[in-house]
Amino acid sequence: MTAVRRRKQPVQARSRAMVDQILAAAVQVLGEVGYGQMSTNRIAEEAEVSVGSLYRYFADKDEVFAELRQRVTDAIMADLTDAITDAAGVPPAEGIRSVVATLVSSLQRHEAVIRALVNEVPLGTQSNVLPEIERGLAQFTRIYAVQQARHLSRAELDARIYLAMGITLNSCLRIALERPADLDEDHLIDLVAGMLALGLVAPT
Repeated sequence: MTAVRRRKQPVQARSRAMVDQILAAAVQVLGEVGYGQMSTNRIAEEAEVSVGSLYRYFADKDEVFAELRQRVTDAIMADLTDAITDAAGVPPAEGIRSVVATLVSSLQRHEAVIRALVNEVPLGTQSNVLPEIERGLAQFTRIYAVQQARHLSRAELDARIYLAMGITLNSCLRIALERPADLDEDHLIDLVAGMLALGLVAPT
């Protein structure tokens, strides 16, 4: 992912620590009031720094959020990469289930930023809210499908992977952010993994 351009890149440890402090405060503010009500003044207050200090590194709240989005995307991709690597050594159904569970857990850990991306930040349609993550999932899914669905044509495989990515990511977002208290998370993850596995390999 392309690095976010900021007014000043932190070089010294003290500067990097201040940027981390500002970003942690921004996550806190997002969780409390959402993206629409987030402001540089409120972030600075939460971070216990002056607004001038914040402006040394970020021009506005959009630059703060852009940095948060990059960090969250990198963190989720790191989680998925580990899960996908581990999935290579287990039975396919178990591997798919592990990857889906990892994505749900990672989305939950970064709920404030993900919720803002889905509900508030004007970044296009929800299906393209997290394009980097969708691409990572697609790579894993293609490897699985090629191994398990040799009977499908390339065109049919591409079509199923395309649809599977939207269904999987949106389902994981719903489980992570919107799950009703009376629905069991593990059961929902099992259902998503089962639908993904079946949809990819079922005969035409």
